[in-house]
Amino acid sequence: MSDSPPARTCPSSDAGDGAVVLGILGPHGRVVYTPRGAVVTDALRGRLASPDSPLESRFRFAGPCVEADCAFWTGSCRALDAAHEDFDGAVPRDDTADLPRCGIRDTCRWWHQEGREACRVCPFVRTRAVPTT
Repeated sequence: MSDSPPARTCPSSDAGDGAVVLGILGPHGRVVYTPRGAVVTDALRGRLASPDSPLESRFRFAGPCVEADCAFWTGSCRALDAAHEDFDGAVPRDDTADLPRCGIRDTCRWWHQEGREACRVCPFVRTRAVPTT
């Protein structure tokens, strides 16, 4: 039995091998979550490819949280802080609203960092590829 915490999942990952499709960017840029995300493979990337736009501009992906190897990591995930800066004024707080149906909540870095507040802004986040350090 291990005393280490479970691995966390980044809800704003790139479409690298082993990532899963978290959702599709729907109308107005809001994520429509998929119940069970397909695992990203070369074959899936080929089927989803478009010469006009990168996958991350049309889909949201989840992958392993790489913590200190990520440009957003400062002991916690700053990508979530940026999401709050961008969307807090536009997304009303409703503590009684149902949470989005998300396939990664049990391991989600943002959920474990902020709980319900993370889920409030998560559907509005669009991923941009950020190089790892």
